Amino acid sequence: MSEKAKDLAIALLHADTEEEVVTILTRAGYWNDSRAWRAYGDLDGNFSTIGNQQSRPEAALVEKLVNSVDARLIDACMLRGIDPASKKAPESIRHAVSLFFEDRPLAGDVGGTVQSWSQRRQLDQSQYITLAVTGPTARNGSPSLTIVDCGEGQTPADVPFTFLSIDSKTRSNKLRIPFVQGKFNMGGTGALKFCGQKSSGLQLVITKRDPGILKLFPSDDTRAAEWSFTVIRRDRPTSELGAVRNSVYRYLAPVGSNQRPEKGGLLAFHSETLPLMPHQKTPYKREISFGSAIKLYEYDMKGFKSHALMKGGLLSHLEILLPEVALPIRVHECREYRGDEARSFANTLVGLTSRLDENRAANLEPDYPASVPLVVRGERMVARIYAFVGDKADSYRTNEGIIFTVNGQTHGALPKTFFERARVKMGRLARSLIVVVDCTNLSTGAREDLFMNSRDRLSNGELRKAVEEELEELIAKHPGLRELRERRRQAEIAERLEDSRPLEDVLGSVLKSSPSLSRLFLLGQRLSRPHRTGDLGGGEQEGAGTGGGKYTGRSHPTFFRFAKKHDGESLTRSAELGRRCRIKFETDVANDYFSREDVTGRYHVEVLEGAIEGAELDHSLTLYDGVANWSINLPEDVLSPGDEVTLQCSVTDDTLTEPFVNVAKITLSSIHESDPKNGTRSRRGGKGSTSGSGAVGDHDDRSGIRLPDIVKVRENDASWVEHKFRDTTACKVVQDALDIDEEHDQSVYTFYVNVDNRFLRTDMKQGSTDVASTEAKFVFGNVLLGLGLIHDHGQNSQADDESEGGASIEDLVDRVSRATAPFLVPMIDSLGAISPEDVAALGHSGDDD
Repeated sequence: MSEKAKDLAIALLHADTEEEVVTILTRAGYWNDSRAWRAYGDLDGNFSTIGNQQSRPEAALVEKLVNSVDARLIDACMLRGIDPASKKAPESIRHAVSLFFEDRPLAGDVGGTVQSWSQRRQLDQSQYITLAVTGPTARNGSPSLTIVDCGEGQTPADVPFTFLSIDSKTRSNKLRIPFVQGKFNMGGTGALKFCGQKSSGLQLVITKRDPGILKLFPSDDTRAAEWSFTVIRRDRPTSELGAVRNSVYRYLAPVGSNQRPEKGGLLAFHSETLPLMPHQKTPYKREISFGSAIKLYEYDMKGFKSHALMKGGLLSHLEILLPEVALPIRVHECREYRGDEARSFANTLVGLTSRLDENRAANLEPDYPASVPLVVRGERMVARIYAFVGDKADSYRTNEGIIFTVNGQTHGALPKTFFERARVKMGRLARSLIVVVDCTNLSTGAREDLFMNSRDRLSNGELRKAVEEELEELIAKHPGLRELRERRRQAEIAERLEDSRPLEDVLGSVLKSSPSLSRLFLLGQRLSRPHRTGDLGGGEQEGAGTGGGKYTGRSHPTFFRFAKKHDGESLTRSAELGRRCRIKFETDVANDYFSREDVTGRYHVEVLEGAIEGAELDHSLTLYDGVANWSINLPEDVLSPGDEVTLQCSVTDDTLTEPFVNVAKITLSSIHESDPKNGTRSRRGGKGSTSGSGAVGDHDDRSGIRLPDIVKVRENDASWVEHKFRDTTACKVVQDALDIDEEHDQSVYTFYVNVDNRFLRTDMKQGSTDVASTEAKFVFGNVLLGLGLIHDHGQNSQADDESEGGASIEDLVDRVSRATAPFLVPMIDSLGAISPEDVAALGHSGDDD
C-alpha cells in the first residue's frame, strides 16, 4: 500500500488539469466514494468561512507563499531546540531572520532583511522555497501553480490541525508564535475558490516533517517520519431531497474511513526523498527530504496568464504584494515558452523594495526613495515614497498607488488615482509614484480596524479616513514631490512655449469677449501667465537646505531648530483652527535620517500645556534637503479660538548625548473664510488648500484667472502614449498646484487636446471651412467645456468624492469630452449660423430677458 500511495501522490503531482485529477482518483477508487472524504476543518458549514477570504487570486496566492516562509522560520527555530511559542523565541520576523539566517542577533535596526543580502545569498536561500508555473500557456487554458518549501513539514496526524484547519482554537494555530506572518489561520484557504475552471476547487498537499525536528521534539504519531498527502475538493450543493444548501470543502482521508468516515486519516508512505522542486524550467526535478508541496490546479490567474517572469507578469505583481518578503522565493516558468533555459525561466522574488534598490539609478529619480514618519490616532507608521523616471512605475504595479504593508506583506492598497485628488494635486506624477506605508508597528486593535481579516484590502472605518487624510497632506506638501512636479511641468512648458502662446492669447480673447465667461472666470481682474518666477517659494525655496547646489546631509545632525531661530529658541505663532499647523525646522542631517536602518533618528512630540495636554496628535515630519516640515492636526472639536497650546518636539538618536528640544507656543485663531462673492472657498477640517475651480485664483485674487496650458496632442507624440490616448479621446486635463504661501496653493490645469481625434478628422475632411478653423473650434470648444466642468466640480463637489467612489475631475473631463466629440464642431458651426430671422421663426421675441 505504501508504494501504491507514493505512485498516486506522484501521479497527482504531475497532473495539470482537473480532468486528470478526477480520472486518477476515480481509477484509484476514491473520487466517488463519499466515505473517503472528510469535511475541511471537520465542519460541514465550512464554505461560509473559506469563501469569505481574499477577493483576488494573486492575494490568495501570496498567503500560500507567506505560509511557506513561516514554515522555514519555524523549522529554523525548532532546529535550534527553541519552542516557537516560548519566551526564548525571536520577538519578530526580522529578529528570526537575523538570528537564524544571518547567524547574529538583531542589533537595533540593522539586519534581518533580504534587502541587505547579496544577490548570491538571495539566490542560495531562494532554493528552499519555490513556485513553479506549469500546464498550458495563456492561449490554451489556466496554469497550475506548485509551491514547495523545505520548511518544518507536518506529520500525517497533524495535517488536519494545520493545513486543513480553519479553527483558530486548534492546538497548532500560529497565533502564539511572534515571528510569523500567518497568525490568523485563515489565509491558506483563500486560494481554494480560485482553483479549477469547473469550480471543483482542487488542491494537492504533500508534506513530511523535518527529521531534525522529530529528534528534538518527538511525535506520538507512529507514521511521523512518513510523507502524507491529500486532495481538497469542493462539493457543490445538489437539488436532491435533504441535500446541503451550500458548497462543502472536503479532503481525501480514506485511512480507517470504514470505521469512522468523519475522522478518516491521510494516505502516507515512506520515502527518503521526493522530486518536488523545479530545476530551471523542469518541474518536479530536484529531490527534497522533508517539507511541503501545495499544488493549485488550473488557478485563476486573470491578467497574469502570460510568461510569469516578463514585465507585468506574475513575478512583478507578487513583488508588489510582498514588497519586503522575509525570505527570498525562486519562481520558475515551466510552460512551453521559448528562450534560454538558464536565464529566461527562473528568477528570484525578493520584494519590490529590494528590486528597486538593485536598479535604483535606472528607475528612480535622484534622492528617492524618500521616507516620512507619521502618527495617526497614536499609531506610528512610515511612508516610503518612490518617484520613478517617467512611467517606469508601471513595470512594478498594476493600479496600486499607496500600498499598506505589515511585516513586508501588502494588506491593502489605494489606486494611483489617489494622487489626482483635489487635496493632493499630484496628477502629473500619478504614473510615476508608488508609496509604501509600513504598518508593522500598529497595535492589534488598529490593525483590525484598518484591514479586513482577509489581509488583502482596507476597511472603511474612521482610522482609514484619518490615515488617508494624513497621507493626502504628506504627499501634497512634500517639498521634493512639489519640486519634481514643477520641474516636469516647466520642462514641458519650455518645449512648447512658442506654440502654446497663440492658443492662450485666443482663449483670453474669447473669455473677455463674453460677459458670462468674464463673470464666471475672470472676476474682473487682469489675466496672468501660468508660470511665474518663484512659484516654489521665491528666494527661500522649500527644500533648498542651507546652501546652493546639491544637498548632502550629515549622518547625524549638529543642529535641529526652528527655521530662522537660534538653537533652543522657542517659537511663538498663531494657527487657524481647522487647518493644519505647519512648522518648519532647519537642520544639516541627511534626508533618510528618520527612516534608515543604521542608527535611525527618532522624534517625539508632546503636548506640554493647553486644553489637549498629554494628547497624542496626528502628525507627520517630512525631512528634505535640510528642511524639516512638521505638519500637525490640532483637534478642532476640543479647541476653540483663543486657546493656547504648547508643543515640544524632541529629536535624538543613539549617538547624541542630548536631544534637540524645540518648544512651540501656538495660539488658535478663527479660520479665515474667503469671500464667497469672488468665487473662492475655504474648506474646514484641516483639509489644506481650497478646492476652487482650478481656473480661478483661489487665494491670490490679484492674479485673476490662471490661463490653462493647452497642448495639442498627435498620435506620434510622446504625450499620446503618456496619457493613454485613443482615437476617440478628445481632451484630458492634469491638475498642478502653484504655491501662494506656506498654507495655500493655487490650482492650475494643463489641457491635452487630441487633434487626431477620429471625429475631428472626419469634420476636417468633409467640412466646408478650412481645416485650421475646424481644428481651432475643436480645441477651444474642449477647453471651454473642460473649464466649465472644473468650475462646477469645484463649486458643487466634495473634495473627497474620489475617495468615496465619485469621479475625479480628470476622469470627468475625459468622459464628457469624449462623449461630445462627435458633435462638438458641428454644434459650434450650426449654432453660430443661427440668424435673428431663424429665432423669429421659432416664435421667440427676445423680450423675455
